[in-house]
Amino acid sequence: MKKQFIFLLIGLSALFFQACERDITLDLPDPKNYLVVHGQIEPDSFAIVSLSRNSPYFQSVDLATVAGLLVNGALVIVSDGVQLDTLRPAFYFQHFTLFNYQGTKIKGEFGRTYTLRIVTPDEELTATTTIPQAVAFDSLWVRSKADIIREAGNVQPTPRDEELMQLYFRYMDPPLPGNYVRAFSRRNQETLWSSDFSSIYSDDLINGQTVDFILQRGKEAYLFNDSLTFEEYGYFEKGDTIYTKWCALDKPHYTFWNTLQSAIGGSGNPFSTPTIVATNIRGIRGRGLGIWGGYGTSLDTLIVAP
Repeated sequence: MKKQFIFLLIGLSALFFQACERDITLDLPDPKNYLVVHGQIEPDSFAIVSLSRNSPYFQSVDLATVAGLLVNGALVIVSDGVQLDTLRPAFYFQHFTLFNYQGTKIKGEFGRTYTLRIVTPDEELTATTTIPQAVAFDSLWVRSKADIIREAGNVQPTPRDEELMQLYFRYMDPPLPGNYVRAFSRRNQETLWSSDFSSIYSDDLINGQTVDFILQRGKEAYLFNDSLTFEEYGYFEKGDTIYTKWCALDKPHYTFWNTLQSAIGGSGNPFSTPTIVATNIRGIRGRGLGIWGGYGTSLDTLIVAP
């Protein structure tokens, strides 16, 4: 009898709360219009710029929608303080971004400053960046996932764990503070440089020190390969030729990627503090978002023994 009473209370409670449910329709306002800029310049390379429009958060995303957001026909000019380079229409895919403008005159140089100017019928935007001097890795090496598991001492590694390799690097930070970097990698015949979810580093806590870090395989390499599993994320394999690109950034460039990384990490969490993504794009007329950034690149290669 007591159990039946309890079940009756539970049933009545469920009916009560179900009766209190209401369907709520939110009439969200349209977002303000922004010109979204993703531009970069590296040593010995022409500037590349992607221009697109922002879209509502709940808008469906497919290839046709993304292609429709691209902004073509803009006037895009890069200056190094001496000459001007009017960027031409392009179709250049890199860092998982479609760049639709590319320079033809000015190639990046270490220590130089570059100004970007964008003009459309609705906007006039400008931004400035520098290419810092590169700071290279001290060394690169790998350890197998199996060795890492054995060291933890709680699980027996599988034959597949013997094939998976974790990439490590040693970094010797210069004595002066204010060094910021972003890391990329690719392997074997891959043509695109990829970055991990946490690819941004600063020397705020390690100034002047020598530290060892893990450099995970970039995330973009996984987006179109269903054979790779979550357990293998971030690992390379025996026999791989691993290419790394270690890029020095100026502070505004670092702040953009750092705040974007924080915003992505907290996306969908109602209890996280909202992150405003920083930008160095300044609007003379109209509004702009994004980044115009210089990369002080240092390249290295590691061949993993089969």
